[in-house]
Amino acid sequence: MWRNTGQPVRLLMLDARACLPILSVMVYWSWPTLYIAISGVAFFSTISFFGLTLPAMLRLTRRVLVGRVRTAVPVWNRRRLA
Repeated sequence: MWRNTGQPVRLLMLDARACLPILSVMVYWSWPTLYIAISGVAFFSTISFFGLTLPAMLRLTRRVLVGRVRTAVPVWNRRRLA
């Protein structure tokens, strides 16, 4: 009964976050809004294909930009396996 409560919410094959740009097209119809919605659906579908959520993708991007070495953290407080 509680086995699937941690699964992401899906509508058909799309993640629920990918459906939010579609809602913006339904509320305000125009060609630029449609293009933004299609790119948003493609972005969210791509990161969900790799098994990431939006916060996890932002953390991954931050880690790639900043690098592994944290210069302001003392050696004894550094996370070794992160």
